[in-house]
Amino acid sequence: MNVRVDPHTYALLKARADRKGVTLQAYVSGLVESEVEPVRDAFVSGLVDDMVELLSEFEDAFPVGDR
Repeated sequence: MNVRVDPHTYALLKARADRKGVTLQAYVSGLVESEVEPVRDAFVSGLVDDMVELLSEFEDAFPVGDR
């Protein structure tokens, strides 16, 4: 993935990456992941809740010996 930023933003990102002792790519990747993770976590949590709610229906429709 290529990300283009203005020179001032680049300098700020580079300085923060240097302070953390990581590459600029690793720093920006961490920023993106921190933005996406809460959305993914909420999706997975909702999916698990739905699956737990449907478990009894699944067990009724597919008895243990027939699975």
